Amino acid sequence: MNLLNKIIKTTMVSSLVTLSAFASNVIIEPLKVETITLEAWDKAKEFEITLYPQTTVKFNDKKANELNKDLKTKTAYIKALQTNSEISFKVVWEDKTKTIQKGVANRQNSFADGFAIQFASNYEDATKLPYIGMGSKNRPVVVYLQKAVEQHFEPNGKEEISTQVNRNNTYAFNDSLKQFDKKVEALAIKDYQRAFISEGFRSMTQIKDNSTFFNAKMQYKENFFSSNIWEGEITRVLKDEYLKISSKPFPIAIAIWDGEKMQRDGLKHLSSWITVSTNQQEATKYQQSMDSSLLNANIKNGENLVKTNCASCHNYKDENNANKYMAPNLSNIGGYSTTSYLQESILEPSAVVVPGYNRNAHKNYEWYYLDGKNRVSTMPSFSYLSNKEIEDMVAYLKTLKVQGE
Repeated sequence: MNLLNKIIKTTMVSSLVTLSAFASNVIIEPLKVETITLEAWDKAKEFEITLYPQTTVKFNDKKANELNKDLKTKTAYIKALQTNSEISFKVVWEDKTKTIQKGVANRQNSFADGFAIQFASNYEDATKLPYIGMGSKNRPVVVYLQKAVEQHFEPNGKEEISTQVNRNNTYAFNDSLKQFDKKVEALAIKDYQRAFISEGFRSMTQIKDNSTFFNAKMQYKENFFSSNIWEGEITRVLKDEYLKISSKPFPIAIAIWDGEKMQRDGLKHLSSWITVSTNQQEATKYQQSMDSSLLNANIKNGENLVKTNCASCHNYKDENNANKYMAPNLSNIGGYSTTSYLQESILEPSAVVVPGYNRNAHKNYEWYYLDGKNRVSTMPSFSYLSNKEIEDMVAYLKTLKVQGE
């Protein structure tokens, strides 16, 4: 089936309680090539992935929240190529509107379509992967971000817009406007691609010293007989100081932003960790370790246990009696979380601490407290529960995710 037609196909969704839906069966197999070319991309195998609305924290933007109310899943298609020194991923997704950021977001209420690919720096232990999105303490992630931006004059690289010219004010500028356009053409920022390193919330830092070598790009394709799509590509070297990709399986996660819906930062669609490997046998073992089997779990018992132990603080599905500032919303936790992450969260809540709401604005609902330099979650450990009870709870949590449109 043609890639563009796949974007608009209708997918029959299985029941929420289908056990086979717990673990991601997608294993991306890169095509090994000498060089990355258009011909090579045509030969590469294509994989379908599902991304879920990230709903952990309610966004502090009334209009954006309204635009993103009741979001469904988003389907994307991904290919991979690998040379002796580089690996490249191409991601394709439907987007009815091409939204270009003008100026600087958050200063001008202008937001961009965009996508990102995240890598775990340390990935050998599939049961101890970083938190998707921001990484976690002692478990850093490297994030490559590409946004669709308008060409703009930024000679100092500090995202300052004071040098911009109001193009509607042509009478005042006349020839000056023409001169400005020449400067823009010569010095403008024509692309927005960034690399970040992060080891937990509020630690994300842009890498500016060329210590990670990568390239990213996006192309919007309008189609008369099918859906409009974005095609994004990110290529990075196999080895640098932040990440060393070997012959072993490794995970990636995909994020997509829709500027038309004012999406940015944590307001996005997000995949779970996806295994990448040229060795299918090893990749399957890695995937099974990351998303262990829940075939023997009792979902109904898990639902009762979650309601008893979690619903007083967490909102999810039809359980929405907790104060929205009390704890992370679990509505889509089953979509972008692995079983190993959920197990760890139940047994070791302080392993990953979500920042929560403004501690000064909502002092009664602090999600963590400081013990020296360490953040300690206010959520208690449920290590007193049996292994079977934990398994049942995780099985139910994995069902908490919206379905496709």
